[in-house]
This record gives sequence, structure tokens and C-alpha cells, in this order.
Amino acid sequence: MADSDSLTLTVLGSAGAYRTHEGSRASGYLVQYGATTVVLDLGHGTYAPLAARVGISALPQISVVAISHLHPDHWVDLAALRHALVHGNKMGNDARSVSVIGPSGLAPRISALLDDRTPEEQAAGAYEALQPFAFTTWRSDAALPPLGGGRVVSIGDLTMQSARVRHTGESYALRVVRRHAAGLTYSGDVSHWEDLAAIVRPGDTLLCEAAGGATRWREGDTHVTAYGAGKAAASAGAAKLLLTHFGAEVDPAEAVRAAATEFSGEIVAVREGDRFEI
Repeated sequence: MADSDSLTLTVLGSAGAYRTHEGSRASGYLVQYGATTVVLDLGHGTYAPLAARVGISALPQISVVAISHLHPDHWVDLAALRHALVHGNKMGNDARSVSVIGPSGLAPRISALLDDRTPEEQAAGAYEALQPFAFTTWRSDAALPPLGGGRVVSIGDLTMQSARVRHTGESYALRVVRRHAAGLTYSGDVSHWEDLAAIVRPGDTLLCEAAGGATRWREGDTHVTAYGAGKAAASAGAAKLLLTHFGAEVDPAEAVRAAATEFSGEIVAVREGDRFEI
């Protein structure tokens, strides 16, 4: 790591659910600080660069995998990570070592994905695949948090905060910070840029989806545009804006130009393999 007191962000994937351009792995981001390793989302295609960066033998030492919401392009490679932990690392029944925090309902979705029984076998009884994960949720209690609500958790040398935003019924933006320094705020998927005000802090690097690109947002849209990402960064006093999660036909250069009409700081359209010191 270039600066021992910096967070290192590695982009594992930055595409939307069905983008076909070169470099079209879905959402996934690796944050490292000292011995602490945080994965923010793990969409399709992102396991391979994660394993390459961390090392297969070190996968059990991942501090946490944080999932923003239940759309599969943000979590489905948990299945690949599961196979690597259970089979590649021979962890078997002692595999519940990696913490996964996500919306309620994530654990049964992964179990259903791994369930290879016939309908007749399913009717005969319950099934539980070996799960190398210790699941918790972003809810501080059983109730769905209000907009902006969530949890604050300590992850090794870092602190992570969640804030519920509008996209699906239970979607979260996430912020990772070391001590009292400026941090990294990840939007997850969000429909209203104003929702990010609950979590972005002055000086942060804002990693914000821009699935709508340079189009103008309309009521009913479920993703922000690059204009909205720029507004979120400007209103919060962010130091840098990293645009990601581009839709199928979005031109990243046009998205940067659109965001620049709202935000005067540094703007980067991220690509797979990009690394940033924060």
C-alpha cells in the first residue's frame, strides 16, 4: 500500500446488470487498510479479481463482505466465494468465518441459489448447504430502518456506517472510515441523490452509481444520473467523485461531463482494476 494511513480502493467491477462493453463485471469494490479487508458488494464476475488481489488462501481473512441491496448484480458472486471457502480452502463445517452484512433476506436467497435438489427431494424436508458466512443485517432491530437509518459497526481498524436509501424496499449506502478522517462513501444503487446527504461527509470520496449516465432524471427512475451524482458530491462537500455502475448504453466520458456541471472537484469514471488511495 502506497500510504500506510490511506484506504486503498480497488475496483473489482463497475458495470450495471447487463452492460456488454469490455470490462463489464458487475458492482464490486475492495477496500484495504492495514490488516482490515472490506468488500463492498460482490456482483457477477467480481470473485475472480477479488481472489487474484487477496489470494485464495487469504480469503478466510476477509473482514467483512457488505452488501448494499438484494439485486443479484450486487451479491451473486457470494456463491463463488462460498465454493472457494468451502472447497478451495477445505473449510467444510468449520467454514462460518467470513462476516456478511446485508439487507434482510440475503441468507435464504443464497441458500436457494445453492439448493440443487429435485422438487421431490425439496418436498421431503429442509435443506442447508454449507455456508462459510456469518450473516447479520443492516437493521439495528427487526424493524425496517427509516430513510437515512441503519447501523454503525466496527470492522477491524475501520468503522462502517449504513444509511437506508430509496431504490429497492431495503437498499443502503455505505461509508467506510478510519478513525476521524474523511472516508469513502459508496452509494450502492439509489434513486434520489438527496438520500445520500444522510451519510456523505465533507472531504469524503463519493463512489456513486451513475446508471442513468448523462440523461435527465425523471420521477419514477430507480437510479440516479451523473447529474444527480454531481449534485450529491457538491452538496455534501465531497473531495472527489468516482462514477460507477454504468447502464448498458452509458458513455462514461459523457457521464463525467454531465457530473462536472454540478460538481467542481475531481471526477473519475472508474474501470475494473482501478486503484485509489483515500
